[in-house]
Amino acid sequence: MFYYVIYPILLTLTFFCFWVPYKSGKKNTGKTVGFFLLIILLIDIITTLDFLSLFLYFFFISFSIIFLSYWTLRYFKLKKAGIITASILTIGFITLCLSPWISDWTFSESDANKILSEHGIKLENEFELLSNESGGFTDYYHIFEIELSESDYEKVKHLITKDKNYIGKLENNWWDKRPELRNLDTMNYENQYKYIRDYSEHGKMEDGTFHFVFELSKTRKTLRYIGSNE
Repeated sequence: MFYYVIYPILLTLTFFCFWVPYKSGKKNTGKTVGFFLLIILLIDIITTLDFLSLFLYFFFISFSIIFLSYWTLRYFKLKKAGIITASILTIGFITLCLSPWISDWTFSESDANKILSEHGIKLENEFELLSNESGGFTDYYHIFEIELSESDYEKVKHLITKDKNYIGKLENNWWDKRPELRNLDTMNYENQYKYIRDYSEHGKMEDGTFHFVFELSKTRKTLRYIGSNE
C-alpha cells in the first residue's frame, strides 16, 4: 500500500522538476534534472533496496522541494526570493539530517541523570559521562556510559543484587540453558563481568524506547545504559 502512495508522489515531483525550469526557459536544466530523478526512481523500482529506500525517498523529496521552490519563484520573476527560500530549506533539511548527531553532541551529565532517575536510579554524587550515542532506522537505540563515585557504585550494585527479582549469577549461555527466564519482564542478575538489570516497560520514555538494560561493570566503576524499542 505504501508504494502505491509514494510512487505517484515521486513521479509527480519528477514531472514538475522537469516542467517548471523547462517553462522558465531553461530546457536543458529541466531535461537533465527530470532524467536524473527518473533514473533514480527506476533504480528503486527494479531493485530491492529495503530500508535504504527510506534514504532515497528522503533525498528525492528534499531535493525536489528545494529545487521546485527556487524554480517556481524564478518562473514568477522572483529569482532573489527563490534563492533565499531554497537556501532556508536547504539549511532546514541539513539540520534535520544532522539532528541525531546534534542530540548526541548536546547530551550532558544532567540528561543522563534525569534518565536514570526515571528508572529509579538516583545518584547522589557527580559522575563523568564517558560516551553517548543514539539512532537507528528499523530499531532505535540510546546508549550511554558513565563513571560513578564509589558510594554511587555500591548503591547501584545494591539495587540490583538486593532486588526481589534478583536471580543470581548466570552463565553467558543461560538463554539456551534456562529458557523459562525469557518470559520474565524484569531480570536482575550477574555474570562474570557485570551486574545487570534488564526490564521492559511500554510508555516509559519519550523517545519510544521500552526495553532497558543497565550494566554495572565488576572491573570498573562504570554503568552502561541501553534503551531500545525492541
